[in-house]
Amino acid sequence: MNGFPIKINNMSKVYKLYDRPFDRLRELVLRKTCHNEFVALDTIILNVKKGETLGIIGENGAGKSTLLKIISRTLKPSSGEVSVHGRISSLLELGSGFHPEFTGIDNIYFYGSLIGISPADIKDKIEEIISFAEIGEHINYPLKTYSSGMYVRLAFSVAMAVQPDVLVVDEALSVGDLYFQKKSTDRILSFKEAGKTILFCSHSMYYINRLCDRVVWLKNGKIHMEGSAHEITQAYETYQLKKNVSIPEEKVEKAHEKADTSNSVIIRDVIVTPFPMVRCGDDLNVDIEIHASDHTVPYRVAAILKRIDGLNISGTGTKEFDTFLGNRAIKLCFPSIQLKEGTFFIDIFTMDEQFVHIFDRKTSSSFTILKESIEPGIMNLSHKWIT
Repeated sequence: MNGFPIKINNMSKVYKLYDRPFDRLRELVLRKTCHNEFVALDTIILNVKKGETLGIIGENGAGKSTLLKIISRTLKPSSGEVSVHGRISSLLELGSGFHPEFTGIDNIYFYGSLIGISPADIKDKIEEIISFAEIGEHINYPLKTYSSGMYVRLAFSVAMAVQPDVLVVDEALSVGDLYFQKKSTDRILSFKEAGKTILFCSHSMYYINRLCDRVVWLKNGKIHMEGSAHEITQAYETYQLKKNVSIPEEKVEKAHEKADTSNSVIIRDVIVTPFPMVRCGDDLNVDIEIHASDHTVPYRVAAILKRIDGLNISGTGTKEFDTFLGNRAIKLCFPSIQLKEGTFFIDIFTMDEQFVHIFDRKTSSSFTILKESIEPGIMNLSHKWIT
């Protein structure tokens, strides 16, 4: 195999969409266009090195599954060149070739033949497949008697039995219970350690960072960004934050104008330093500028530190201080912050004396905690090992 088992040059995939089934025949007979076109992938250029684990991320409808199906040879491109060298095993729509009336054993041979495993190879691996699936005596029962978890475990076990040169994975780590998810992750990691080429698609940025050497971000059928796993996932998470939680400037200005007429307390600015990159152990400072249109209105300030997905990390308020009056410049400091890698932001609120009524809210720009460890979790807690 050459140095690039996967080469894609100016590849596009266009679907023809018909309003009615009859329009297909009408188009064929009249030779008149009766369809609309949907461009799922647009002039993709991508090379994957031997032994590389490439992550594919993007929103639903970005073209991720279409790209993986074309690489897996279950779908043909509309134009361009796609070259894939070596044996491929794909974990896409697990169990899509199973027959509900067949037993588990029968389906192992049937499904294996669909994904390119010969009966002889299946026979050699049958005990390994049954053992990995862990469905016991149910292996001799019809598939229609299986639970959904048993169903996907058997499909995953068959798909992973082949020894591929290229492994294509689309959200397969979400199958089964937590125990089986760990087994699945360990099996994929064993392929990575063996130097296999892997294409891995997932909405979990943890798995992407844990497994991938390089990441491609697909957006509207095009490659929006590509680079190191940490760089691209942080850019993607920041994009998601701006899309989901930020308020357009014109709306903020209108809200402030309305608040000014009702004697509210406005947050003019929230500045986080250092920015945009922070290291675990840095002092994280938040400078808050507040403008009060009526200097007789008492108020307090509150803050919530949040992760990109909206998880509340910590909340605090100025309850230990007297209420504020008038314009103020206030600083909030998190000394030696012990957050682990990820993208975060801070919501700042001005509120009444009882922390019930909200005068104003402003969201800081997002900042990134750099990846310095493979250890999972949200933050470092003070600890010691005792043996």
